[in-house]
Amino acid sequence: MAKLAEDTFLDLWSWPNVFKKPGKELCDLLVVCGDDVIMFSDKHNAWPDDPLELAWNRWYNRAIKESADQIRKAELWLRRNPKAVFADAKCQQPVPLELPPIQQRRVHGICVATGAEAAASRHFRDPDGTFMILPSLRGTDHVDFSIPHHQPFCIGDVDPAGPFIHVFNMATLEIVMSEFDTITDFTQYLNARADLIRSGRLTLSPSEPEMVANYLLTTDPNGEHRFPKLSDVKAAKIDPDTKISFAQGEYYYLVQSPEYARRLSANRISYEWDRLIGFFTHGVLNDSQYRILDTDPTIELAERGLRIMAREDRLKRRMLGAAIVGAREALEVRQVGRLARIATTYDRSTGEKIAYVFLVLKGAGEMAPDVYRRVRATMLETYCLATLHDDRDLSLCVGIAVMAISDSGESEDLVALPQQNWTEEMAAQLRLDRESFEVLLQPVEMKSAPVSAQIFPPDPTFDGMSRQQRRALERQRAKQQRSQW
Repeated sequence: MAKLAEDTFLDLWSWPNVFKKPGKELCDLLVVCGDDVIMFSDKHNAWPDDPLELAWNRWYNRAIKESADQIRKAELWLRRNPKAVFADAKCQQPVPLELPPIQQRRVHGICVATGAEAAASRHFRDPDGTFMILPSLRGTDHVDFSIPHHQPFCIGDVDPAGPFIHVFNMATLEIVMSEFDTITDFTQYLNARADLIRSGRLTLSPSEPEMVANYLLTTDPNGEHRFPKLSDVKAAKIDPDTKISFAQGEYYYLVQSPEYARRLSANRISYEWDRLIGFFTHGVLNDSQYRILDTDPTIELAERGLRIMAREDRLKRRMLGAAIVGAREALEVRQVGRLARIATTYDRSTGEKIAYVFLVLKGAGEMAPDVYRRVRATMLETYCLATLHDDRDLSLCVGIAVMAISDSGESEDLVALPQQNWTEEMAAQLRLDRESFEVLLQPVEMKSAPVSAQIFPPDPTFDGMSRQQRRALERQRAKQQRSQW
């Protein structure tokens, strides 16, 4: 489980198996990014050889209730002792993180409970073997068989008085973390899921994959995922007692659809962004960063840029990955020595305006490696400072420099510069550097480009068709699909 989470988030802020207070382990994995704190508790318990009601009671208490208690205690410890958390078994090395303020902190508890899959499969006569989501169950309701229509293997709100505890087994956790494979997408799903279950608007979901499908297929006017509402159904009669339910099989049909295949295809270029995060993170954690700008590399210097990079969601990573790949390809087509691109956006956590500068520099084989890296890093710094100087609304500029495709080898540089308190002397020096490197000689006016990409890209078959033609083709396809079912 810890390995799955680390591979998914690819950042500096995960501590598996060593998140401790003096004398006791707090939880199995801690992930901190922005205002979100995620605590994992992993429990495997064999299904007891007892009558069903007794077996469920015993298994639930050992696998789920104990995890909820562990997460509750860990959250209270962090609240009361934010500095007394350690990353080693002897509790001598404090965890190197700054927790978000309590009033801003969003705590997510995740219980990974395994061992009951075969029993659940037998009970529901369904090979899925996962939990049913039944929001009406709260706390001890989960093991109270006197409640009408009570069933085992159903999960609602296991700890109503504390941070919401999301209960998954390994199969459902893998689905959730593969569909929402950035820290931002993942925490947004957790927040929406907790809000839906605690809102009273959901009657049931047959399984976690159906929750995922409904969330993926519904977006608000800003393009953000959300769960469906009754108001989404045309002519629906809405009253205070009306609730929604999800149907079995929606996730299966989603992943078999051409829309899903187009989404996977569109996401491929975004993994260049993940690769860069992994490359820079590996350098930080293994103390193998290159010394640039006459500054010794440190975690503090690197994490400022890495945190911003890691908070980008999958859709934004598509565009950022395309910008880097496109710059490298354009340099080869134009046959120039260097090419730079600037992208401005907003920090998902703070709302502050930030800029990315992507620099591709050719000639790695024409000069000594140290000289090439020093020239490239100095040029990158000049681009970043020029960007900050020309747009004083920016709070941070993250610079990424890469080699040309035609150069042999591979190296990348990362710098993160905050907005400067500009003096006349600093501005004069920047003018000289801009002239020396021929960097943005004319002040550049930067505008934040709106996110125009779609989570599920449209079918290219419809290009050039009228609205009437598109609808006719959609009806024909739907009819063919129903006949196959």
